[in-house]
Amino acid sequence: MAYLEQLDDQKDDGSIAHEHLLNEYPNHILRPPYKAMKAVDPESQEKIAQYIGQVIGRRSSEVKRCLPSPSFSAGKLRIRNSGDAFRAKQICHRSTALSRRNFYVRYEVVFQGHTKAITQISYGDLEKIVVLTTPVDPFFANLSGKSLALALIKPWGTDGGLASKENVYMTTCKASIITDIRSLKAVVGLVETHKKWGVIDRAPATVVTNFAEDNAAEDSDSEDEILQ
Repeated sequence: MAYLEQLDDQKDDGSIAHEHLLNEYPNHILRPPYKAMKAVDPESQEKIAQYIGQVIGRRSSEVKRCLPSPSFSAGKLRIRNSGDAFRAKQICHRSTALSRRNFYVRYEVVFQGHTKAITQISYGDLEKIVVLTTPVDPFFANLSGKSLALALIKPWGTDGGLASKENVYMTTCKASIITDIRSLKAVVGLVETHKKWGVIDRAPATVVTNFAEDNAAEDSDSEDEILQ
C-alpha cells in the first residue's frame, strides 16, 4: 500500500555510515540528522523523569534531581531485520508533510495487571527521539550507567480500537508522553473518510474496503487524501 511505503528502505542487518547503534538497543538503529542537546524544556524533562521513575520505582521529583539532560536527538530510526523506518516529526518540513509522514506510529506499552502483564496498543505522532545516559549510581537501579533512547509521542484518541481488525478513527490528540523506542512497532497511515481520519495499520482488505464504502456514501467532488 503506497501510503505505508518505507521511504528510507534500509534492510541490512547492521548499522552503516552515519548510523548509530547503542549497545542497549541491538535491534534499533538511530539515523541522522542528529542534534546535540544541552538541555530540554521543563515539560519534557518532567515527562522523562516520570517515565524513568515508573521504571525504577522512584518519584519523578527524586529522579529530576539526579537526571542529566539528553545528549542528542536523532531524526530517524529503523528496526533491524526488515522492520519499519520511522521519522521524527521535528525534522519533517511543510513541503514534505504530505508525502513523508512516517511519524504516524503504532506503539505498545506493557502494564503489569493484578495477575498478568497487559499490552496496550496505541497510535500517535512520533514527535522526537532523544538519547541520554544515566549516571552510574545505585539510585537508578537496573538503568544505572545505561544509554536510554526515548520517544516523545503525542497519542491519538481512538476509543481504544485496534485498526488492524476494525475501522478505527483518530478523534483527538492527547498530551505527549515519553516511552522507550522499543515500544515503537510500526508506521501507520491515515485516510480521510466521511470528514474523519481513519487509521490504516497494515489493515486487511476488508477494513480498507469499509473505508472505501464510507467514502462512496459521502457526496463529495474531491478524492480522499491519503497521508503517510
